[in-house]
Amino acid sequence: MLFFFSASSSQDIEIVHRPPPSGGSDDPQQRLVTQFASSSTTLSAGYAAPLGQNGVVQTIASSLKRERRAFPAEPDKTFYLEFADGGNTQIQVSVGDDAPEDTPTFIGVHGMAGDSEAPYLHEILSSLVKENRGRGVVFNLRGCGESTATSPTFHHGASTSDLGAVITWVTMKWPKSKIYLIGTSLGAVIAAKLLGLWGEACPVSAAALISPVYDFPASCKAMETNFVSRTVFNPVVGAFYSKLVKRNKVGGLLLSLITPRVLMSLASLCVQDAFDIEHWTHTRPNPFPAATTSLPTSPLSFPTPTGSDFARELSPFTQGSRNHSFSSSRSSTPATSVFSPLPSPTTPGSSWPSTPLRESSADCLSPAQSASSAPIVPEHTPEIKDALASSLKKITSRILPQSLTELCKTFVAATAHFLSGEEFMAATSAVDDLQNIRVPCLAVNCADDPLMPGKDLPRDQAQKSPFVLMAVLKKGGHLGTFTTKKWKKQNGDKRYHTAVVEEWFKANEALPQIRPRPPIVNANQGFIYPQGHPEMAFRESTKMFLKMKFTRPVYPKRK
Repeated sequence: MLFFFSASSSQDIEIVHRPPPSGGSDDPQQRLVTQFASSSTTLSAGYAAPLGQNGVVQTIASSLKRERRAFPAEPDKTFYLEFADGGNTQIQVSVGDDAPEDTPTFIGVHGMAGDSEAPYLHEILSSLVKENRGRGVVFNLRGCGESTATSPTFHHGASTSDLGAVITWVTMKWPKSKIYLIGTSLGAVIAAKLLGLWGEACPVSAAALISPVYDFPASCKAMETNFVSRTVFNPVVGAFYSKLVKRNKVGGLLLSLITPRVLMSLASLCVQDAFDIEHWTHTRPNPFPAATTSLPTSPLSFPTPTGSDFARELSPFTQGSRNHSFSSSRSSTPATSVFSPLPSPTTPGSSWPSTPLRESSADCLSPAQSASSAPIVPEHTPEIKDALASSLKKITSRILPQSLTELCKTFVAATAHFLSGEEFMAATSAVDDLQNIRVPCLAVNCADDPLMPGKDLPRDQAQKSPFVLMAVLKKGGHLGTFTTKKWKKQNGDKRYHTAVVEEWFKANEALPQIRPRPPIVNANQGFIYPQGHPEMAFRESTKMFLKMKFTRPVYPKRK
């Protein structure tokens, strides 16, 4: 169903939503979405862009750095997760275990080449976590912010396993908290794909997607054909993304510019090269040894610890202080390791998670008890290795950076094990995932978005799910929707989509129940994952451990 809300400024908002059948629906979630579509105060008021601010201007303005954080980054509220293939993320939390256990949790996902401090994301979270009314959780996508890449895989639209791991971590740490998900730009694509992947089993209570780039092929076409996008956004964002890749790749290149005397004094310095596949092969974790095939043999590779050897696994997760729910069984003897004397990787002096899990999910299953088959971490074929090396050479050697679309079709595609850029773009798009979403999901787009034009929005797919509500503004750009002075006097200094999201989650508070939590399965080396999704395996770690394990020494070359 398509209908419009018209504001006094004649700026119509297109509402795309398929209500339940005429007989009504017994699902309160579907009724809530339909009621919000027809009676939202903010959507009914419409949106009027400030004079002279078109989509291009608002998109540029949205990317400008502004010091605006919903909550400060504090060491005791910073956590680190290591993924099954060796990748990692840094998580920052606004309030920890000192907040009420039923405090709702809002998880924010930033956009491409952003980080957990993205101002557009913190603006949305600001009012939601104000005065501890909600718990804010932000994290870095792979290679972004302080989460330096520790595996050859970079972030892209199909990085659902990383987001799934973070959400699972939240469900175990605060089991009585309702979870709300906020995705922006690329982060909204990842969120949409994950919601569709989980379907009925989704533990998220409600979601909001801001400026999601659903269709990457259509977005690339717009970026390459539109004059402004082709001459401004494509090269500028490509340059920023190239800088991000270089930061993860060329850490050791700078040492070659230092004088030999200084270089000798830095001989023991460890420099990380995330895309050194050979080094990664020997340092990556192995949570599923029975499922990993054709592991390369080398004097540097060691057999995977099993049985009694597992107690000696050098892992920061094998601590006597961690909660029994991360052990294979309640009767297991606490494992010892070189990290045992260290404080807990979570809140010092506390177990993980700090609040007891519900009876339905307190016991972790063993891999044998899980009906899921363990995943195989994809091996890098010679063709993929060549494609990755070739794309990295272009990034690090060219004076003028590549465009964003070219980078995505070559480098990012190669890190995701794709040889064809077109196939990669199609596979990572979220168009076909909208119809599988089974939790209330609000999506806000603008028709003049230079990255996702209004004519290419997947309206038909959105109408296939009664849980999805798509609001399309005529103006606003990408992550823009800046407001006039008159609107700010009435509603506060915030963007229009921020006001819509606030009203959306306030309406969803009327649904009291917590979504079902998935059973947790134990894997090897202290990894755990939600049952049915072993690709989301993770273990909690420390910043020092990640740096020590995934770095290699750099020595001066002899003359």
